[in-house]
Amino acid sequence: MKKLTLAIAATILASSAQASTPKQGGTLTVPIITQTFVSDFNPYSGAQADMVSGTMYEPLYVINTLKGDINWRLAESYEYSDDLMSMTINLKSGLTWSDGQTIDADDLLFSLNLGKNDAKLDATGQWGSKKFESVEKIDNLTVKINFTAKDSTIDWHLPRLHVVPEHIFAGVEDISLFKNENPVGSGPITEVKQVRDNQIEICRNPNYYKADQGLPYLDCIKFRQYTDNSQIQAALINDEIDWGSNFISDIDKTYVAASPETHGYWYPANDLINIYLNTRELPFSDVRFRQAFSMAMDRELIVDLAAYGYPTVETHVTGIGEFFKTHFNDEVNAKYDYLAEYNPEKAMQLLDEAGYKDIDGDGFVENPDGSPIDFEIQVVNGWTDWVQTVQMVSEFLAEVGIKASTKTVDWSVYDTALKDGTYQASINWSRTNGEDPIQAYSDYYYTAKQGLSWHTNHGISSPEVDALIDEYSATSDKTRRKQILAELMDFTGKNLPFVPLFSNPTWYQYNSTRIDGWPTEENDFVQPVFYNGGNKLLVFEQLYAK
Repeated sequence: MKKLTLAIAATILASSAQASTPKQGGTLTVPIITQTFVSDFNPYSGAQADMVSGTMYEPLYVINTLKGDINWRLAESYEYSDDLMSMTINLKSGLTWSDGQTIDADDLLFSLNLGKNDAKLDATGQWGSKKFESVEKIDNLTVKINFTAKDSTIDWHLPRLHVVPEHIFAGVEDISLFKNENPVGSGPITEVKQVRDNQIEICRNPNYYKADQGLPYLDCIKFRQYTDNSQIQAALINDEIDWGSNFISDIDKTYVAASPETHGYWYPANDLINIYLNTRELPFSDVRFRQAFSMAMDRELIVDLAAYGYPTVETHVTGIGEFFKTHFNDEVNAKYDYLAEYNPEKAMQLLDEAGYKDIDGDGFVENPDGSPIDFEIQVVNGWTDWVQTVQMVSEFLAEVGIKASTKTVDWSVYDTALKDGTYQASINWSRTNGEDPIQAYSDYYYTAKQGLSWHTNHGISSPEVDALIDEYSATSDKTRRKQILAELMDFTGKNLPFVPLFSNPTWYQYNSTRIDGWPTEENDFVQPVFYNGGNKLLVFEQLYAK
């Protein structure tokens, strides 16, 4: 009797597990902004990259920054050599292309070598940056990349590689012009079923390596052509498409309210937006002034009023933002978090203690040497949300006695001033949405980037910081890397060459009328970026027809 009861229970559990697994079938419909579609499925032509990256040609792996881990795809692992002069990439066994031929080291070797003599095919950028010395086949599943110098950061760039079938591409005379109209791919969708000027439909790979897991759940992706955001907004509202990745004004009223049960969005943090300060001149050369500037900001109100409530309010001033929250150092953040709190009283107290006084009685303080303070914050003309942000920044500064104004300029003026370091103050994004936080700190401080980057020429750098950045790239020791990041976070909080305001949103809307399994704030398995092939792949893999 006990055995019978256990058998019945096992059957019920098995049935329940089977019922919880989505069935195969259904089509995902997504928008792409373009003038027209063409029959071109070559990842190296760039003609329709968003159609083929990730879902037609899988990456070696996906760096899932939101979760702080790696999702292995064509590769099962990689290892750096002890001297960091090379790395080996190990492919999964049993992989096949959609035409049934084996995916092996020859395909990877061929794809890596494409960029060696042709910059247009250098998907990783590592040939162009002179980091690759050579690549060689070790065995049928293993390829070794040899470096020109010690480096532990090559793994950041490899997810951008398009691994293509050698037996198809090797016979092509000019790969960048090859249309690849009958694609042979590695991803979950490879079979082109329909090509029209305004719609392309691509369906499941008959030889997909995850088919035994029931993946993909969906049969096809239907790509629809639109010319601007307004058309996409209407299509989302009317349930014509399932996935949106563009700005929608007043989204709760214009989209969600139309069908609260099926219309949703999630705007997780993307790149950090800062006010960069030129620390070479008064008053920005005084860190106490920069600290008062930061404490004068009501970031929540700026986000709500100037940026429609979409960005993520920044609560730390240590430089990397919420996108890299898995890399936060709580101890370092705690030392400087008071600088991100709205505290106008403390800001005015600090200004007074530092010698900033209202000498002429006009309501605005002067520098300790008596010279006037009246600076401009640059922003690009027409960038309405940022113009409104800078206007509010100026108003909050006025409340603590600092005179500043909004200066709208053409892009060329803005671009040149940031790179040359000729601005007084300027709003701009940051390199805080890459593969690793060190990219942000390199962009903030690395001396060799002055004049090349928008974010480096604020006047604060040092050989010691350059050395830390170099050391990070030359070590694979995770403990030491954490120590270096902590030192750079501390350096940023202590020196404050820019004032963080908020993190840009990741534009993402979903429609669950027909399709479910979407990433949400509660089900945050990946940053839902459609235009990132790896992230798009991880989202698509979880989607299923209702």
